[in-house]
Order: sequence, then C-alpha cells, then structure tokens
Amino acid sequence: MGDHIGDNILIPQVDNVVLTDKSNGSNKNLDGTLCISGHHLILSSRQNDGQELWLMNRNIDVVEKKLNTQSPGGSIILKCKDFQILQLDISSTNDLTNAVLSIEKLISLDQTLQYPFFYRPGNNAMVQIEDGWTAFAPVSEWSILLATHADEWRISYLNRDYKVCNSYPSAVIVPRQIDDKVIIASASFRDGGRFPVLCYRYEGGSILLRSSQPLFGATGKRCKEDERLLNAVLGPGRRGYIVDTRSVNQAISAKARGGGTEMDTAYPQWRKVHKPVLRPHDLADSFFKLIEACNDVNSSTSQWLSRLDSSGWLSAVQSALDAACVTAQCLHQEVAAVLVHGGAGRDSTLVVTSLAQAILNPDCRTVRGLQALIEREWLQAGHQFFSRTRSGAYQPSHSQNPTHAPTFLLFLDCLYQLHHQFQFSFEYTLDLLIELHKHAYSSNYGTFLGDSEAERIKLRLSERTYSLWSYMNQPDVLEQWINPLYEPNPGVIWPSVAPISIQLCRELYLAHTSASPWNGLLAYAKQIKQNHTAVRKVAGQLQAQIKQALEEIRSDMSQNPDAQKEEEEQQEEEEEDYLCVAQLSMGSQST
Repeated sequence: MGDHIGDNILIPQVDNVVLTDKSNGSNKNLDGTLCISGHHLILSSRQNDGQELWLMNRNIDVVEKKLNTQSPGGSIILKCKDFQILQLDISSTNDLTNAVLSIEKLISLDQTLQYPFFYRPGNNAMVQIEDGWTAFAPVSEWSILLATHADEWRISYLNRDYKVCNSYPSAVIVPRQIDDKVIIASASFRDGGRFPVLCYRYEGGSILLRSSQPLFGATGKRCKEDERLLNAVLGPGRRGYIVDTRSVNQAISAKARGGGTEMDTAYPQWRKVHKPVLRPHDLADSFFKLIEACNDVNSSTSQWLSRLDSSGWLSAVQSALDAACVTAQCLHQEVAAVLVHGGAGRDSTLVVTSLAQAILNPDCRTVRGLQALIEREWLQAGHQFFSRTRSGAYQPSHSQNPTHAPTFLLFLDCLYQLHHQFQFSFEYTLDLLIELHKHAYSSNYGTFLGDSEAERIKLRLSERTYSLWSYMNQPDVLEQWINPLYEPNPGVIWPSVAPISIQLCRELYLAHTSASPWNGLLAYAKQIKQNHTAVRKVAGQLQAQIKQALEEIRSDMSQNPDAQKEEEEQQEEEEEDYLCVAQLSMGSQST
C-alpha cells in the first residue's frame, strides 16, 4: 500500500458506469461517471437530473468482481456494512480490474488515513453547543457519587500512563479504603490488567462492577489483593454475585489457557452465576447468517423463518438480555454487589453492564444518557471499536480478519427490544440506534475510531477529528431523534426475555430490502399526539369556563336559599353536558 492515499488509486475516473441497487429488489439503474477518491466512491448521473451516489469507502465490506463471458468488462459487486448491495457495470475489462484493485486498497486503509481525519464541516454545518470530546469526562460524570459517597469511593489516576491496564481509561473509580498498591497487584492477576472497577451505583447502595477473568490457570493461583479488593465493596455479612458471561464449560476450558473463573474457596462471600453470551467469533458467524437470511426475504415464509431462527442471532439477543436482567435483579431486589466479566471483559461484559443500567436507570433512556452510557461502558471501558468494525456482516468469521464482531450492534439490538416493549419510556427513537450503528462502522466523526482511550490519545482524535456527540447535540439535529411518544418513566423496566418477545429489528436489517417497513409510523404517531394534546387543551379550557360559570351562579344563588335545590340540579345537568362534550371530542379524535 502506498504512503499516500492517492497511491492506491489506479484509475480515478471511469465513464459509462451503470449502478444497480441489488439489495432492495427494485433494480433501479443510475447511468453515469464513477469517481474514485481517497475516501468515497462518487457516481454522478449523465442526465442533468442531479442524481448522485456518495459511498464512503469504509462502508464497503466486500468487493466482488464478475467478468462478462460474452463481451468485455463486467461487474463490481459492493456489499456494504449498512447491508446495501450495489452493482457497478463497467464495459472495459481493464477499467474494471483497476477499479476493483483501487477499491480493495482504499477500504483497507490504515486507521490514521481514515476519513474523520480529513473531514471538515462547512462554516454553517455545525454549530457546536459543547465539545463532545470533554462532555462526558469521568470527573464530571462521577461528581455526584464522589460528593455524596466520598467515604466509600475515590477517583484514582494510577493508570494515567496506561501501564497498569492499556485498555482502561486514565481515571477509574475504586474503593476509598483500598490503596493503589493493592489495585496494581489485582491488575496483574486479571486478564489484560482489567481489575474490578465501579461502573454504576444503584439506589440503596448496591453496586455494579466489571473486570476481566482472573488468571487462575491450571495450577489454581490465588491473589490476596484481588480477594481483598472485591471483599472491600461488600458490607458486613453481605454477599455479592459474580455474573460470568461464559458457560461453565467455557470458563473451565479457559483455565487451560491461563484464565478461568473465581474459585469458591477463595471468594466465599461471592456467589457465581453463569449467564452465557455469544463469544465474538460465534457472534460474527451468527450475524453473517442473519444478513444472508434477510437478503433472501423473497423465499417462502417458512424457509425464511427457518433460516432466521437457525442464524442464532435472536437467541444471542435473548441471552444478552437475560444476563442483563439477572444482573439488574441482583442489584434491585438483592441490593447486592455484582461483578460482571467474561474472558477479556471488553465485549459481552460491556453488553451486560450497559443493558443493566438501561433497565434500572431512567437517565440512560434519554439521548444524553445514552451518549454518556456509551462513553462510560464502551469507549472509556476499552471496547475495540475499530478492530471490531473493520469488517461487517458479509465477512464470515473464518475470514482473514478474525477480530471483527458485531458486539456493539448486539447492544443496540437489545436496546431495540427494550424500546419495542417500552416505547413510551425512551426519549429517543429507533432512528438514533440505527444512526449509531452507521457511525460505528463508517463515519465523518472520530468518536468510534481507536480500540481504547490510550489509542485515541495517541491518535490525537480530540485535536484532529470532530466528535459525533458535538454533531448530534445540535438543537436542529437533536430534534430528529426525539420520540414524540416519550413519557418519562422513573421506574425500572423489566423486559420479557421469552423467545416470542424477541423481535427482528426490521428497521435496520430489512431497510434495504423489498420487505422494508413503513417509515411513516412515527410521523403519524406524532400527529396523533399533537391532536390529542390540542383536544385535551380545549377540553380543559371548557372545563375551566364551566367551573367559573358555576361559581358565579352559586354566588348569586347563595342570596336565595329557596333556589339552592334548583341550582344543584342545574349544576348536575351542566356537568353531564361537559362530560358529553369531552367524550365526543375524544371519540372524534380517536376516529
């Protein structure tokens, strides 16, 4: 690969290219000129109709070349991370070959050459209300906890140089009575140095922690400092729960590779619960099968449903929600400390801890709360965003890049299930979840670049790129994500995790197919709510007018005791009239 982006472009322009969108079954064509730039493919129509396709190179997952057998040239099939399938027909074999080679090189650019480093919004394109890079700094996010429970917790900067744990942030919340030497010893006993840290304190004092697996190995090593650190978060005589996101067999087999799970004898105050969530490799394979099935929606219903079921994706969503519900129940009903971990603690662990907070904490169901949750539990917690999204659904898990996995998408899909079951309890719409998926895989913004905070600091993302949160939180942009049906719910939401309750996210997985759902439902619901509000306002005004009139009559009649009975009868009749008017108004609105 060349040292400069332009070195990868063997042919910058190809004329007489025909584009066909193969993903939605419409087979609509766009005939024009293809321009291959460092970060986009641009197809401009030859007709003066203004039609244009802009496709970010990083959105391209797989490139396939098909030569014509009867004539020169052939087709380029582009399978995209947002599930589109595009076909480019080129009449010259030489142009076709050079275009394919160029695109293959451009979609594999080094991280430092990605588009966010080159993106510059226009002067009026982004009125920044706040800097998204600093909006969710740990000190500000944890300020209330540190102010109200300073006797229990403190913020530690022992990882300021990222040497204790290269995937943790520089600042972490730890028990106040435990000094840094104990924490460093615990880190040496945990996979990748990911020692137990606080990620949420629930009302009543129950706490949620996460870590990686302990390094017991085949010899059953122990670490007194790790045991001391965990026991420090338990009150006198209280027990804790360890939610292991692996099966019992997976945890046992990890011992042979130097890992394992906590021994009961070493952690007698902690009860272990295994709630398996699909490992990254298996999750990628399931995702591959899911999108294969979704792209074949025109097959018979029974065959399609069978393929959807056999993909295992909905089962993976169910398992993740189940693990999150168990975690939330331990915090809410048992008022206990809960530690969540799997293997490395950077995938399924984060799915479970973040979902548990969405279930328990109403703040996490707002737009800003979701952003803060993603910052705390994904970005700052060291999810490998860039590595996990280098490839998408069209790359099977046995491909050349085994590190890719749709872990973050699994989290978004689980949020979709919560939203589907409790649509009034979320401030944001499903469109926001779809937008987050899009930006995780290809974006103008640098928020989802890097695999850890240390890597983002090294890349100087806050200096060289723009934050997605700065863009999303602009008032005119934010408005499009607001749910018109939102009614703040201060309580806990307990979702059903029965298989029949888990729904396919049609708005995402079928959006580019002939089975795409109707997208006018939200606008329709918004209009109904506005009309309903107007009717209630009119009814309220009518009620106030009637009440005022009754008070005036009552005042006049108080001077005439003989008319009191007549006045009461008149009041009853008028109240009945008011009820009839209100019922007729509401009935008309429903119709």
